[in-house]
Amino acid sequence: MKLIGPWLSGFTRRVGITLKLLGISFEHLAFHAYEQKELIRPFSPMVKVPALVLDDGTILYDSGSIIEYLHEAVGLERALLAPSGAKRRDALQFVGIASAIYAKLGDIYDESLRPPEHQIATIVDSLRQQVLAGLQMIESRAGGGWLVGGSLSQADIMVVVTYQSSLVFMPDVVNATAFPRLAGLAARAMEIEAFSSTFPFKQ
Repeated sequence: MKLIGPWLSGFTRRVGITLKLLGISFEHLAFHAYEQKELIRPFSPMVKVPALVLDDGTILYDSGSIIEYLHEAVGLERALLAPSGAKRRDALQFVGIASAIYAKLGDIYDESLRPPEHQIATIVDSLRQQVLAGLQMIESRAGGGWLVGGSLSQADIMVVVTYQSSLVFMPDVVNATAFPRLAGLAARAMEIEAFSSTFPFKQ
């Protein structure tokens, strides 16, 4: 398998962490969607990352779809998401909130690329408030361990990826003091190679 996209892309990192946790070997082609479009285009004509090239040449897109495929490939016993019931519902809720937050962070980044005179402060303020609201939703439900059922799941993966990205994009308001439970969750995750080896930011 080949995974296309940089760890700086949280959705690519989510897939990479999943592959590593499931013990699936892959080649990582860390092409940047903004800076290396021509290298990505043969794998993803829309220049969308992540893209996962399967051993038979089939290419999958969208992190959620890729992860669904990986879970099916390894079977219910190894999947990082409960097949049904409250645990699946709760994990999907965390993933949904974290994914929405991450999308807002992407919008903040895109706005920062515009010339200063064309940036709209009210839009950035609204996006920041949405990020904080989402993080507070997760913080209020997090405990001292993994988020769902006492075991590592897709909920933890997406939440940790999103929280760590928020630390970079909004350091003035997102930190361990403001979100101690999320900070603890991230620290626990970073003890695992799948998380630490894909961490894209300087420590």
